[in-house]
Amino acid sequence: MKNIIFDFGAVLIDWNPNKVYSSHFKTDEEMERFYEETQIQVLNKQIDKGVPFDAILNDLSSNFPHHSVPIKLWKTAWHRMIGEPIWGSISLLKELKEKNYPLYGLTNWSSETFPYVYYKYDFFHDFIDIVVSGREKTIKPEEKIYKICLERNNLAPESCIFIDDNKSNVEMAINLGMAGIVFVNPEQLKQSLVELGIDLDTKL
Repeated sequence: MKNIIFDFGAVLIDWNPNKVYSSHFKTDEEMERFYEETQIQVLNKQIDKGVPFDAILNDLSSNFPHHSVPIKLWKTAWHRMIGEPIWGSISLLKELKEKNYPLYGLTNWSSETFPYVYYKYDFFHDFIDIVVSGREKTIKPEEKIYKICLERNNLAPESCIFIDDNKSNVEMAINLGMAGIVFVNPEQLKQSLVELGIDLDTKL
């Protein structure tokens, strides 16, 4: 196995809507009621699948006019939901790049917002190819998006290691013949990669 396929959110970079909404609402209880009532986090999967932000958020605002302001923040304050890179993971990524392991990205991410992080963080340029769900109109764990990554880059599944923080996403990769790692933290990721025969020296 030599080709390593990374998820991004919660593996290489933090993303958390609470960074925006915890300061908008007076209490955590109010914030959680907003999430529960609008189901905006669930609907975000449709945005990741290529539905425009405005199409989802305009409908939500019509259905929940009393929440129109925080609903709009899902788009206008999206950049504030992005946290710091997960530096231990980035260190591993850089070593893998230096040792010439082919690196690929497979992410559930809106095509509208992915360019923001791609041009902001240099480590995204270490990947040979990045498959973005919003561009392909399919999301993990749907089988189609994995096959796009494999076929577009002429990769044999058995030569690939797939890394994701979502167990269901990893299970689909395993079903397709890849090795899979459910990401917990950089130390666990390093150990799992070494167990799969990947040469790593970085001290975390």
